[in-house]
Amino acid sequence: MNKTNTMPRFGLVFAEKILGILLLSVGIVLTYETYTYSSSVGILGSIFIIIGVILVALGIVMILAKTE
Repeated sequence: MNKTNTMPRFGLVFAEKILGILLLSVGIVLTYETYTYSSSVGILGSIFIIIGVILVALGIVMILAKTE
């Protein structure tokens, strides 16, 4: 079997890591801004914080995932 067929393409791995970094940064900004200005958001603040934490977790998983 040819080894080049089993190796992941560099572009796909690079795109996955960039998307992970993007999700991580958006999640961090969303969580920080919602926590900082929670008085103006009101009761929806906790939902936005949860969404931000989920985005941070997904970003970390995508950065650390090994593509095979």
